[in-house]
Amino acid sequence: MSKNTVLGFFDESSPQTTANTQRVWSFTKKPIIKNTSKFRANTFGIYSPNGNSILTFRENSKKEDVCEVLEEFVIANPGKRIVLILDNFSSHRSQMVREYACRKNIRLVYLPPYSPDLNPIEQIWRAIRRFISTIFIHDLTHLKSVICEEFFDRVMRDSYIKGWAEKFLSADYYFRMLCN
Repeated sequence: MSKNTVLGFFDESSPQTTANTQRVWSFTKKPIIKNTSKFRANTFGIYSPNGNSILTFRENSKKEDVCEVLEEFVIANPGKRIVLILDNFSSHRSQMVREYACRKNIRLVYLPPYSPDLNPIEQIWRAIRRFISTIFIHDLTHLKSVICEEFFDRVMRDSYIKGWAEKFLSADYYFRMLCN
């Protein structure tokens, strides 16, 4: 891949305090104490293994919000050609988003329908939801703080892209195809 090209995996998630992704039955472990108030954070992320990843929160997941997130990613990776891999959510495929991406020289690569396993950021969302289900969240600000810390901790520590490329791609061929 060219040094001037940044690869990004785009997706959004809505981690919430009422999700029960952690199954915990134990007679010996300390019980988990949960806040029963419902807090939900509509979260956008772009995981970039060779650029600057971003995480941001939006009220909605509309096409205008997607364009704003793309702009944040462009600002975080100045002067770089951007290739984004994303799913087929309707706001991702909207005419407005495609035109915006074209103006900003962002190449959008859409995954096949119903294939979340092809997007490595999904593993980050899964890890965040699992972590949130085990802790006491005080309020929405605390929830967002936990998401930010977990997101960047996971991105910095874990190499999701390596496993993803080994599992789903012939990485050399794929990167050459994207960057030509």
